[in-house]
Amino acid sequence: MAEVSIRKMRKTFGKVVAVEGVDLEVARGELIVLLGPSGCGKSTTLRMVAGLETISAGELRIGGRDVTRLEPKDRDIAMVFQNYALYPHKTIRGNMAFGLKMRGMEPGEIDRRVSDAAEMLDITHLLERKPGQLSGGQMQRVALGRALVRDPAVFLLDEPLSNLDAKLRARMREEIALLQRRIGKAMLYVTHDQTEAMTLADRIVIMRDGRVQQIGSPLEVYDRPANAFVAGFIGSPEMNLAPAEIAGGRLVLGEGVSLPAPEGARPGPVTAGIRPEALAPVPAEEGAPLLVNGIEQLGSQTLFIGDLGGHRVRVMTGRRDDIRIDDRIAVAAPQAAIHLFDRDSGERLAAAGEG
Repeated sequence: MAEVSIRKMRKTFGKVVAVEGVDLEVARGELIVLLGPSGCGKSTTLRMVAGLETISAGELRIGGRDVTRLEPKDRDIAMVFQNYALYPHKTIRGNMAFGLKMRGMEPGEIDRRVSDAAEMLDITHLLERKPGQLSGGQMQRVALGRALVRDPAVFLLDEPLSNLDAKLRARMREEIALLQRRIGKAMLYVTHDQTEAMTLADRIVIMRDGRVQQIGSPLEVYDRPANAFVAGFIGSPEMNLAPAEIAGGRLVLGEGVSLPAPEGARPGPVTAGIRPEALAPVPAEEGAPLLVNGIEQLGSQTLFIGDLGGHRVRVMTGRRDDIRIDDRIAVAAPQAAIHLFDRDSGERLAAAGEG
């Protein structure tokens, strides 16, 4: 039985449809990331699971119970917000214990839970401090600890790392992943950061305009995006997408600019997608001409930005310092690395051998 079961969930604000027809099953111990741009409906979906927004239509079950109309306190969930929402006048111990006291839990059990959570998160030495004395990373651990002491069936995290700097975000991603494996509870995690999604998720739910575009493991959505939107959203740098034509077994990107088309591709107009790391510099006679107009040195890698048949593309290679801006180089990609999408609908076109 799924720990969380969402069926045809819908949310409207007047005539505005914010979320439409979300179906999702979350197993115990599974970390699901809701991913998408601002306004896609991911936070609204999470807030409906939490009970902070009413569900306009559909059904929500947690632990097999229908909780669609229950109050948040009755749903067996704990939530970690973008802003840590800590009481500034209470100690860290007091912040972590407050919800348990309000539930009438015995003092001894409260102390045990707070101590266990603090040890797990390495914040035992902070328990007698006030929030104003902590760093952002420490406050984030406290917010996680406050959720952890409740021992809920489901953890809900809404952009929990967005207030941290890049280095601390990377560290906290590691800590959340380790924590998830230790506690083994269902977790729903909202972010707009696809790096967070790729590194944390067991499965990613990619949303756009209130609708689910694709659900799959990080590598599934990366390797086989369901449509051009997913293809362009997942990946850093993002996938190169350009209008093209399949003709004579070639992928024609512009006048005199073409690459071998994927095996079995049908003639006609398409949107072609090639990940930057799939393109590589090759001898002039083996590839298509690229005019380099930008270079980003990333240490172990080099990113070239250039013009390929009138299209702006990115090429990610190993470290190169022999190519300059305004150089003309040839690039190519393996046929199997070229993704094709319907020009009108954006839906993925199956390649030879795909279902």
